[in-house]
Amino acid sequence: MNITQRLLRSIAQLRSAGRPRAAVPTSLVLVLLSTSVFAADVTGRWKGPMQSGGNSVFELKSAKDVVTGNMLGQDGKPYSVSDGKLDGENLSMKVAFEWQGQPVTLVVTGKVSGEEMQLHIATDNGYWSTDAALKREK
Repeated sequence: MNITQRLLRSIAQLRSAGRPRAAVPTSLVLVLLSTSVFAADVTGRWKGPMQSGGNSVFELKSAKDVVTGNMLGQDGKPYSVSDGKLDGENLSMKVAFEWQGQPVTLVVTGKVSGEEMQLHIATDNGYWSTDAALKREK
């Protein structure tokens, strides 16, 4: 059940319980505040296998809905994250990467769930893509 469905259900329960109408807006504020307090946090080192082979490693920091950090290449070289956004559980970012000496932009999208994230990583020109299942390292 998503947040909107839960909110509507809570409001209906309050109204059917004979609560004053003032209780409904107060409940709405509390629900909205709780969703921002419990928004995903991607700060940390994330590592996991890619379907195309090898591991994907990200070192990320998040502040509110902005994500910064690096993706580590197979040789350990850091590649900067740009346009990093976190919208609830949805993550998106770009990585200025290099392949065989040529600059490549990777577009990364996915979902965060606690200590795990499922990512889709693709070149911006569509020539290559893979999926990765990452876990936050402790």
